Amino acid sequence: MTAAGHTGPGFEHESFLHRGDGEFLHGVLGSLREGLARGETLVVAEPAPRLALLRDALPGADAAAVTWLDMSECGANPGRILAVWRAALDDAVAAGRTLRGVGEPAFVGRRDAELAECDVHERLLNTAFTGGPTWRLLCPYDRARLPAAVCRRALAAHPISSTTAERGRSPGWSGDDVEPLAGTLPAPPGAVLRGTFGAGDLTAVRRTVSSWARALGLARDRVEALELAAAELAANSVRHGGGTGGVALWVDGDAAVVEFTDAGRMADPMAGRRRPAPGQEGGCGLYLVHQLCDLVAVRSSADGTTVRVTTWR
Repeated sequence: MTAAGHTGPGFEHESFLHRGDGEFLHGVLGSLREGLARGETLVVAEPAPRLALLRDALPGADAAAVTWLDMSECGANPGRILAVWRAALDDAVAAGRTLRGVGEPAFVGRRDAELAECDVHERLLNTAFTGGPTWRLLCPYDRARLPAAVCRRALAAHPISSTTAERGRSPGWSGDDVEPLAGTLPAPPGAVLRGTFGAGDLTAVRRTVSSWARALGLARDRVEALELAAAELAANSVRHGGGTGGVALWVDGDAAVVEFTDAGRMADPMAGRRRPAPGQEGGCGLYLVHQLCDLVAVRSSADGTTVRVTTWR
C-alpha cells in the first residue's frame, strides 16, 4: 500500500480549475464522454444548477447512463461525502466496472466554515482510497468565483490538477506532509458559555444543550438533533478522552455552535465518515453526528481533540 495521504495508481484524484460555466462544461463533458466510451460507471455529484447544465448538454441516452446526485443535499455537510463515494465505488466494483466520478464539494455559495471542511474532506479522500480499486474523481473549482485561498488549497489537496488547457501533477500538491485533521479552528467571535464534565455529568450536558437550543428558537427537530449529537460527543469524550471533557456553546450569525474538547487523539481520521456495516454494534456515534448536524468540524492531534458541530438557524 502506498503511504497514507499519497494517491496510489488505483485512484486518480484531480482538481479541475475553470472559469465559469463554459469552461466547466468543456472539462466535465470531456471526462464524462471518455467514461461513456470506456463503459465506466459514471456518478456526478454537483449542486442543482450544475446538474441541469450537464444534463442539458448530454444526449438523452448518455444522460440516462449517469447517476446524478445533488451535492447541496448529499454533501450539505462535507463530512458525509466520503461515504457517498465509498458506496458508489463498492457498487461499481460489484458490477465489475470502473468508477468515474465528478464531485464539486466546494461549490459557490458555501459558507467559509463549510469551505474549510471541504478541504479536509478532499485530503481525507487521498487516504481513504489509496491502495484500493482503480477509479477517477474529477473535482471542479470555479476560480472565477471562489476565493483564491480555496483554489490554492485545492491544488495542495489533489495530486493531479487540470485546466481546459493542460493536465499534470499539481504544482501545489502537499503529499504526505499534511495530516488532514491537524490544525485549529477559528476562535468564537463573541460570548461563549463554557463548562466541563465527567462520566457523571452526561445527562446534565444533554439537558444544557437542549435548553440552550430551545432558548435560541431552533425548530423542535433541530433541538432534538443537536441534543442527540451532544449526548454522543460527550460520551465519546468520557470514553476516549481520558474521562473528562469541555463543552462550549455560542452563536455566530446564523449558526448555533456546540463544541466538545478532550485530551484524546483520534486514531482513525476517517472515523464518522464511513457508513457503519449492517448490524454493527458500537463505533457509530460520530457517524450519527455527521448525519444529524449541518456541519461537523474535527481537529485532532497530540494536544487533544476538538469536535465542533453547527446547526444553521
